[in-house]
Amino acid sequence: MTANSDTPANALVFDIETIAGLTAENREAVAALAQQREQSPEHYAALCPPLARVVCIAWYTPLTRQLGAVCDASLSAATLPGSLRVSDGTTAAAPRDCPLSAAPDEAELLRQFGRLIEAHQRQPNAVLVTYNGRGFDLPVLFHRSITHGVTEGRQRIRQAAQDNRYRPSVHVDLMDVVTFAGAASRWPLAAYALGYGFASPKQDMDGAQVGPAVAAGRLLDVVRYCAGDVLATAHMLRCLHDELPAPAPRG
Repeated sequence: MTANSDTPANALVFDIETIAGLTAENREAVAALAQQREQSPEHYAALCPPLARVVCIAWYTPLTRQLGAVCDASLSAATLPGSLRVSDGTTAAAPRDCPLSAAPDEAELLRQFGRLIEAHQRQPNAVLVTYNGRGFDLPVLFHRSITHGVTEGRQRIRQAAQDNRYRPSVHVDLMDVVTFAGAASRWPLAAYALGYGFASPKQDMDGAQVGPAVAAGRLLDVVRYCAGDVLATAHMLRCLHDELPAPAPRG
């Protein structure tokens, strides 16, 4: 993988947050599915790719050091600001500015991020970077795009999800890197962030609190949490730079 001294060239690090996509029409059927796993409908739907409604997506490009986010503004009664301040995760650095796009609904959120992915992946040496994106983020984005009939970015997302985990060319899942492609036990992002000298992105919120936070009108806190996860993932990427798998040739 072509790289500078710190990170893969043209890396786009991203993360998503979701809540249950429950409706009056599907709640009873989802509850029956959730009961089979002894889960609440809310917990089940928030983690099941076709039922997980995307609340926000945050991203970071290490080469330009640009942080950004888009959220579903229909989930907030308040007018949303054009940017947020997000903790860098280190004691030495000041909070980062995070420009925020307020999409009118989930479909437009997916379109905006899909266009961003398409533009990014057209560049030389472009690569997407996630932590457990193969297991969660990419399947959610793919299936929710189908739900809403969104085509922007969908092919790129599918290619990333199907990329060779041993010799990736378009998507590096850092969970694959730190577990040696599944040979070692899985541990959460926060554990690696702390181990690599970064603040835990889960100090003020974790994934289980996203749904209640959105319901309580705290959408901006969820966006900050998502952006914090992205910065922690980018820190992992810097630390693992020399351990990344050799890329497959691009067809």
